[in-house]
Amino acid sequence: MDNIIRYYDDNEDGVHRGIYNHSDSRNHNRDYVHNHDHGHSSNLFTETFQTEKKLKLAFLLTLVILAVEFTGAVLSKSMALYSESGHVLVDVSSLFLAWFAQIQVRKSPSEKNTYGYHRIGILAALLNSLLLLVLSAILIYESYLRLMHPQKINSGIMIIFPMISLIINGFIGFKIHGEMHHNLNIKSSFFHILGDSLVSLSIIAGGIIIYFTGYYYIDSIISLLISPLLAIGAFSVINETINILLEGVPKEIDFTQVKEEILKTPGVKNIHDLHIWSMSKSFKLMSVHVLVEPTVVKSSDICCIINNIQDVMEEKFNINHTVIQPELSACDTANGFCIHKNL
Repeated sequence: MDNIIRYYDDNEDGVHRGIYNHSDSRNHNRDYVHNHDHGHSSNLFTETFQTEKKLKLAFLLTLVILAVEFTGAVLSKSMALYSESGHVLVDVSSLFLAWFAQIQVRKSPSEKNTYGYHRIGILAALLNSLLLLVLSAILIYESYLRLMHPQKINSGIMIIFPMISLIINGFIGFKIHGEMHHNLNIKSSFFHILGDSLVSLSIIAGGIIIYFTGYYYIDSIISLLISPLLAIGAFSVINETINILLEGVPKEIDFTQVKEEILKTPGVKNIHDLHIWSMSKSFKLMSVHVLVEPTVVKSSDICCIINNIQDVMEEKFNINHTVIQPELSACDTANGFCIHKNL
């Protein structure tokens, strides 16, 4: 079988490509393939840069919302606004990490960090979420005390400041809406903004009720409804970051479905040692050993098999980086995974 060594430059999506064919010590010919399509790199760079700019704008404007909400909370003494400030802090963190991820996408890996710096954002998200859990507990406790002993609240400020936040959120949503259908970070951020808008509306409604009735305990009730949302959001992020750090299968990918799609590829007899993991929320990876049919003997045929698998993984599962090892004879396996004698 021909010895082939090909290298291609990395693109801005952190996707790496190359094809390696070797023979091992047992004289079993194997092709180690690390292959991707490299089309339209300049267009992809432009799209990545535009997405980065929109995320940066959304992050900075959400910081303004956080300042507005917190200032309103201090001036009005509204626990609902304090809780909403915590909720906006989650969104600020989400947008910052999405923006940070887009910046990391354009950084080239190094000999020291061969996968780049994607995990920095994951570690930051984990720490941030743990702090948000503490904040949520404090807000719930303070809201309970306020419910037992209601305090006078400036309902006018409680109405006006969330309105300002609602207008800014509407502008952010309008700016990033067009990108949400092909960018998961943008989509996640858009729904965070939608959630914030609904919370702002509930605070405005509560402020109007307090203005006309003087029932100050309404503020504490709204806060007790908002604060747990902060904890739920934090737990969701913690669960996702731990799964990424443990290199688990991303929650949006069905392991069995991936396996079935690979087995559908013409020339593939069986597969084993399939691994799917992610370096960040958007950078997904896969490695697999593919046992090819005995009739497949040419390097060009094997390359076609690899290209077909890679195309399906990219289109159906958004797996950005694949390492595929074709084999003419199967490895020793247990439960579908290779047996590593040193473990």
